[in-house]
Amino acid sequence: MKKILSLSVLLALAPSLAAAQAGSETTEQMVDRYAAKIYRDTRAVGMVMVAVRGNETFQRFQGQTKPGNRQPPDTDTVVRLASVSKTMTGEVLAALAQDRKVSLNDPLQKYAPAGFAMPAGAQSITLLNLATHTSGFPREMPGNKPENTPVFVWPDRQQRWDWLANNKSKYAAGNHAQYSNLAFDFLADALAVATGRPYAALLRDKVTAPLGMKDTTLTPNASQCARLMEGYGASPCLDTTAASGSGGIYSTPRDMQRWLQDLVQPQNPARRQLHEQIFQMHYKRNDLRYLRGMDVAGQADDLGLAWIRMEPSARAPEIIQKTAGGGGFIGYVAIAPKQNVAVWVSLTRSGGTHFGNMSNGVNQLVAEMSGFQPVAAVKPAAARKKTVIAPKQQLTSAKKKAAAPKKKAAAKSAPKAKAKPAARKAAAHKAKKAQ
Repeated sequence: MKKILSLSVLLALAPSLAAAQAGSETTEQMVDRYAAKIYRDTRAVGMVMVAVRGNETFQRFQGQTKPGNRQPPDTDTVVRLASVSKTMTGEVLAALAQDRKVSLNDPLQKYAPAGFAMPAGAQSITLLNLATHTSGFPREMPGNKPENTPVFVWPDRQQRWDWLANNKSKYAAGNHAQYSNLAFDFLADALAVATGRPYAALLRDKVTAPLGMKDTTLTPNASQCARLMEGYGASPCLDTTAASGSGGIYSTPRDMQRWLQDLVQPQNPARRQLHEQIFQMHYKRNDLRYLRGMDVAGQADDLGLAWIRMEPSARAPEIIQKTAGGGGFIGYVAIAPKQNVAVWVSLTRSGGTHFGNMSNGVNQLVAEMSGFQPVAAVKPAAARKKTVIAPKQQLTSAKKKAAAPKKKAAAKSAPKAKAKPAARKAAAHKAKKAQ
């Protein structure tokens, strides 16, 4: 009896012991634990991670840069940011709005190519709509994409504006949200027209150059392409200017650490003010007719300039996040702005890689780095307390047990009705469907 009691006590205390153990971990050990877990759970070929908490920074590397080469990635390994690129497009938009070069409420029509006649159905679309997935544009441009086309090179600027010129759809901008790569490439086009400069130059001036992000580019050179990680579904290392706004940016862990550090602790008052605009939310989920394609890493409660906000809970802080994928990569960045915590992961896929195994791990790491306790394990049945039944409940239960045999006997003595053929057929169909 004493041994059983001791075991029960230990099982009951297991969640508390686990929490205490987690509390005794250093941040470095915590990052190590999650890096190993995410890599294992995602079955990635290679993985890079950057984690930031205040002035603390950590980089972790797992796997190999190419299948079978046994070469681990490092701080200068090149990766595709894919849709994390959108957050930088939002940053360029916010910076130009701060400089009064554009307004978030400017219509896309204002920055259309010279002589372009905007279709009537698209005239209400603003730059804010493009940056918050509320323009009504589809996820990808409809049409026949040429076979074996590499990622982030189609459609180019001319092709998408030609498509829009011939489009007869009516877009109810601001009424609903649906994820759109196409919208962010139109946004990059508009910002280039607004300033009279190529979007790549705006990205450099507003994001990468101020932070010293030397390997973050849309036009990788031979050295950078030689350092590009590859996995399942890899795509050639090419100029991806065609998808400047939506997913074409390449970068490295070294550069992404600089970017994350600036996001959680801006360098100066001007950048602090800029970040207030970057992380401002503009649409609430409940104010939209519907929201599609943005619940991948958790429920999207609010929409900002490419960023998605998830509300705080008892187990996690407010998280601002962005998902990504393409060219054999998946990626995810999650930030707890009030705790000055940020984590970014990029990995190359194998045939068995699942996005949720990455994003769930990152969200949990952000929560623990922010001071939240890990989710306690469910107590085993043997350790759960027995429910104490009140005397009145016991009496009721006894009456029910006494009545049960009588009901059973009555059921046995009652004649069985034969099921009709149609009823038997319907029941069989229902059983088959449930399987």
